[in-house]
Amino acid sequence: MALNSRGISQTSLSEIARSVGVSRAAIYYYFEDQQDLVFQCYHRSCDVMALRLSEAIAHGGDALSVLMAFVDSMLAEDEPEFASLSEAAYLRPDQHSIILGLYETLLAGIAEILQTGASRGELRPCSAAVVAQSILGLVSWIPMARRWRSSQGLSHRDMVEAIKALLDHGVAADRRAPRTYQPYDFSSADIRLNRVFDAEALAAAKQEALLASASWLFNLKGVDATSLEEIAARVGVTKKVIYHNVGDKERLVVECYRRSFRMWEGIAQWARASQGSRLDALCVSMQAGAEASLREDLATLSPLAGFEALPSAAQEEINASAVRLMDAHLEIFAIGRAEGSMSAANPRGVLAIVPGSYQWLPKWFDILSPADRKFAPREVADLIALGLRPL
Repeated sequence: MALNSRGISQTSLSEIARSVGVSRAAIYYYFEDQQDLVFQCYHRSCDVMALRLSEAIAHGGDALSVLMAFVDSMLAEDEPEFASLSEAAYLRPDQHSIILGLYETLLAGIAEILQTGASRGELRPCSAAVVAQSILGLVSWIPMARRWRSSQGLSHRDMVEAIKALLDHGVAADRRAPRTYQPYDFSSADIRLNRVFDAEALAAAKQEALLASASWLFNLKGVDATSLEEIAARVGVTKKVIYHNVGDKERLVVECYRRSFRMWEGIAQWARASQGSRLDALCVSMQAGAEASLREDLATLSPLAGFEALPSAAQEEINASAVRLMDAHLEIFAIGRAEGSMSAANPRGVLAIVPGSYQWLPKWFDILSPADRKFAPREVADLIALGLRPL
């Protein structure tokens, strides 16, 4: 639970020892060090997910019933909380290789259910590689997003039911209606050619590249496990340049958050102003969010990485932005329901869980083929709009 709520950087062996009522020395009897503790927690999570998936398959039923049973069993309130594999890159190479192998086996099992279900007419056709990761992302989002859930007045059961509704039928009122929206154009934020010699514009572009690279690494490895040296090397500068342009690591995380929420709010405003149905507007926003998450040159920071370690003023600023984002999308839902393009029993619950459908993908980026990476944002938007039930 501590790893999910606070992350590796904010969870010490001493804290865990106190929480279970043993000495720190007793923890060392079972684990070599903090990396070994995280590895064992992640290994257990993979074992639990594999067991729950096997049980769901053995219970029988069509493909959608199997997936729903898996979600229910993984997120049952009376079950011990599992550790989301959110910072697997923090592990040693040998440990990471083991977890990656277990995770890939689990993904293959879910992908096979999706493919078999589609061939039998039990599910609509989809990219099994992408949707399998989105399903695991949604399941893994719940234990990590406890604070965001409570701030929206949602219960654990609200979140679980939102996942199941999304996987079942999505949010479209007419799932067969065509969707002809234009995707968000990220190039609109690029430096214009007539400003290539503008010192202020170039400085802004350099800072943008720095924050994108930092966000990408923070998402992959966690804040604590990512050094300023790694970030500097990735963008071809020195650590001194980071200190000069941004500040220390705490300041860097704050600026990564600010940049990400500015981008998300910009996408939301563009979607609200777009032509077409409000279902199309939501798809624009969701597809853009997925694309920003998957592209290394954009790389928005997941709203869970290092948040608890931020200064209170920064947390309040980010929370205020999150409220504006929620309100903007609730407005899209309200108009969509009124016009008849959208249908959702609990829009706030759906909006609270949809980030899990795409913010999980970069953590396992190398598993996706180049083709999957290219089409993943649209697949995510389709999943949110249509779910998996046959059309």
